[in-house]
Amino acid sequence: MAFCRKTRSKIKQVLQQFDAFIERHAEEALRVTKTIKSLLESPLVNLLEAIIPGDADTIFKNKVLQALETGIDTLNIVNTCRQEPNLDAKLVCFVKALKEVSPDLQDAVLQKLQSILLRELDGNTRKQNIYDLFSQAAYSNSK
Repeated sequence: MAFCRKTRSKIKQVLQQFDAFIERHAEEALRVTKTIKSLLESPLVNLLEAIIPGDADTIFKNKVLQALETGIDTLNIVNTCRQEPNLDAKLVCFVKALKEVSPDLQDAVLQKLQSILLRELDGNTRKQNIYDLFSQAAYSNSK
């Protein structure tokens, strides 16, 4: 029972760390990864336009694009994707690689990408496991 109380206390403490700022970023990270998932079933054209609408705030758009590039490089699903000359080419490479793996692995990679996006958008102010937890919670709530 003491273990359960400690675990519940830790989870409660972690959840209290989430504020509106992180919640906004979690929604954006989830939107980006859901868009990428939908692109797995589409032709690979204008990927960045599909992910980031043209009317998005420029500063936030740039932050999302940088976070996306960091996420793709970090996940390194295919080594050659890191060597692509720009984010557009990296994204095409990343989506092509995701199309080649099982749906379960696609979901796992996209979940981790969502968590990395959230971390980058938040300025990497917390431990990665906190972002993982919040990303999973945001994903579960969206279903």
